Amino acid sequence: MTAKQTQMLVLLQDIVLAFVINSAATILGGGFMDTGVYLVGMFMAFSINYIAGLIIPVEKIGRAVAGGIGLKDGSFLYKLVRIFIINAIFVTIISFTIALINCGPVPDIVQIWLGTYPVLHLVGLVTSMLIESPCMELAKTLIDG
Repeated sequence: MTAKQTQMLVLLQDIVLAFVINSAATILGGGFMDTGVYLVGMFMAFSINYIAGLIIPVEKIGRAVAGGIGLKDGSFLYKLVRIFIINAIFVTIISFTIALINCGPVPDIVQIWLGTYPVLHLVGLVTSMLIESPCMELAKTLIDG
């Protein structure tokens, strides 16, 4: 993929993940109650994810871990481990930051956050596994016409 295609891929994946993770967090938090609150949550999730992706070389980290444990690039296990690591980084940052924003620096913030983290990580992992190839194709189409 070209640099522009990769940038578009990241943008597309971030939008989808913001929607899916915010929706899952909303359900875990008691359900949909207010459109404005939901949209703000989605915007926060997208913004945090996108900024973190600009700062942290998550793709390199994911590839290094998958390759470091001897998995072959292109194999299903390589993709699973690579995406697991990338997702762990992003979901940790997004979910903890949003928990902190929503709850404030309360003494039991880690317990509150850990109450949703495993589910959000699983949702993010499955979503990332499912959307990577379609987002890649869409990014190529949008950039190359």
